[in-house]
Amino acid sequence: MKGGQLIHDWLPPVLRRLVRRLKSREGFAGDYASWAEARAVARGYETPVIFEKTLAAARAVRDGRAAWERDSLTFAEPEAHWPLLACLQRAAVLAGGRLGVVDFGGAFGSLWWQHRTWLAGLDVQWQVVDRPEVVAAGRREFANDQLQFFETIDSACANARPTVMLLSSVLPYLEAPHTLLADVAQLGFRHIIIDRTGFIRADRDRLMVQRSPPEIFAARFPCWFFARAGVLRHFGDSYRLAAEWPCVDEGGSAAEFRGLFLERKSA
Repeated sequence: MKGGQLIHDWLPPVLRRLVRRLKSREGFAGDYASWAEARAVARGYETPVIFEKTLAAARAVRDGRAAWERDSLTFAEPEAHWPLLACLQRAAVLAGGRLGVVDFGGAFGSLWWQHRTWLAGLDVQWQVVDRPEVVAAGRREFANDQLQFFETIDSACANARPTVMLLSSVLPYLEAPHTLLADVAQLGFRHIIIDRTGFIRADRDRLMVQRSPPEIFAARFPCWFFARAGVLRHFGDSYRLAAEWPCVDEGGSAAEFRGLFLERKSA
């Protein structure tokens, strides 16, 4: 598994799952030939302020000063991402009440914190895989009996039996997302959830530069939009597409953001 090396190339955690609130074409621009070319025009996403702001938001949720957070923004009232929650609950039912999740790029466990009330009563093991500095802070400040942090997929699976791979708004911000997808397809997870991911109306992927909303950060960063068929091709005959849903993320005219729930046929 090459997930460990991929993690070192990630953007700061907040930018992997940025709320795309810009409605105009100014949110996304370009059609770059390589990651290096797109990164050359991207600016501002490596500042330590991003990490600190995301950490502060996660602390607010942990300490009860906010109900949940996403991309460093905090929210006062509880709110579930219902399609995702339905997929997690189905996975748990099929596993006899046990929910083992590998949350690749899960930052400080924001999706677990957001949905923990709705997952009460289940035997939950939520394994976040992220960059070393995120993992260190996660272990120090947020780990508990259900939520754990790891630097690689292999280490997350070493002492657990996760059945769900969760890829929520992370694939667009990897230099080589298809490498990860090819690896994940071979790992035998019973369910794979790809959420908040942009799909372009074309027969090939498109690499653009995304400008973040100024109320979050003044930053620009490379962002993939995917040809849907190319993503599904990784899973061949081993998985079926059990569900699909639109997401609130905005891609303007560039893409439609959707979620996919893949279920292993042999399960």
